Amino acid sequence: MQNSQKEGIVISNASELYLGPVSNYEPIYSNEIPDAVVIKNGLIEAIGETSTILSNYSKFDYEIIDCKKKKTVCPGFVDSHTHLVFAGDRSHELRMKIQGKSYLEIAQSGGGIMFSVNKTREASKLELEALALKRLDEMLLHGTTTIEAKSGYGLDAKSEIKILEVIQSVNEKHPIDIVPTFLGCHIKPADYLGNQLEYIESMIQLLPQIKHQNLAEYVDIWTDKGAFSVEESQHFLNESKKMGFKLRVHADELENVGAALMAADLEAVSADHLLFAEAVSASALAQSQVVANLLPATPFVLMLKKYANYQMFKDAGVEVALSSDFNPNCYILDMQSVIGLGSFMMKMLPEEALRAATYGGAKALNRENEIGSLDIGKKADVLILDIPSVASIPYRFGINHTDTVFKDGKIIVKEGRKITN
Repeated sequence: MQNSQKEGIVISNASELYLGPVSNYEPIYSNEIPDAVVIKNGLIEAIGETSTILSNYSKFDYEIIDCKKKKTVCPGFVDSHTHLVFAGDRSHELRMKIQGKSYLEIAQSGGGIMFSVNKTREASKLELEALALKRLDEMLLHGTTTIEAKSGYGLDAKSEIKILEVIQSVNEKHPIDIVPTFLGCHIKPADYLGNQLEYIESMIQLLPQIKHQNLAEYVDIWTDKGAFSVEESQHFLNESKKMGFKLRVHADELENVGAALMAADLEAVSADHLLFAEAVSASALAQSQVVANLLPATPFVLMLKKYANYQMFKDAGVEVALSSDFNPNCYILDMQSVIGLGSFMMKMLPEEALRAATYGGAKALNRENEIGSLDIGKKADVLILDIPSVASIPYRFGINHTDTVFKDGKIIVKEGRKITN
């Protein structure tokens, strides 16, 4: 662990230093290739070439971490779409998927989302907290430093509030920063007797309590075939917007129902999934500066052949995020694997996938001015990866490359192990 007597830390001699988009760092000369970062008071103090940095920052005053031209340095991963809190294991469904059973057939046999909902309703807050903290540790060990976490596996007033309270509690206990989202309108629960609109109204009635207790910054709704219609979603999102919530949308995952166009029209912060979005949707998202949050792990675990069209969003000028969509049906906590899937399944260049998993994720959470890239004055959420280059993240697929994790300038993972105070 760093010496508390030192003024700060210098990370030097990186084999590759990936900064991401920067506005404050300026090279001393035109062909400067920075390979060192200075951390002080939780922030990034300076960036430059090792020789220059070490001439300005003494080893007597700063702890020097020498990467010896063997390790890559980059921002901490920002996972901007997760369903962190739920109970129940659905590994038994994998056999059914492999045997060709449809989602509907799995649900009718007692599986699917309602299996998770029932288990989550039964679980105590302490049980849900323990599960969430264990998952957060796994994320942290793989280099994730900020996540978004949704409710959505309660689907009634009591259980949705319980999930949001668990998110609030674990955010206070764990080093990962958690941005909370209310997803009461995930689907209409099977045990709800009223119609869709009555269910939406029941979720709207929760908004004052959620706002009063500061339980969510965002609201989300699944707008898709078999979920909620555009008209229903507009009603919920407009009511949420009036109460001061920022908006996200599960959009056009199963069919193009116009959800991405709605997200653009309502100026949501992100539209997520987007497997069936078309060029007109991409153009609208670009115009409204809505982030396209792509989740390649989801079609992967669903064994689909279709993935979101990254090139279309890129050509339209849309900022793209990559996220895990961690949930009971997509048990992937590792953003390095998500970067790999982005490269292999959506033809993203390694540096494009890394940008989407850092800066794109930060922008999808309205935090791109604080995190998501290594720039002077930003929070020192920094990774040292035990690989020679950014390209090695997808190339060496399925391996955890995280050596060191800095959160707010403090080392919280060292040599792949979490440091306990």
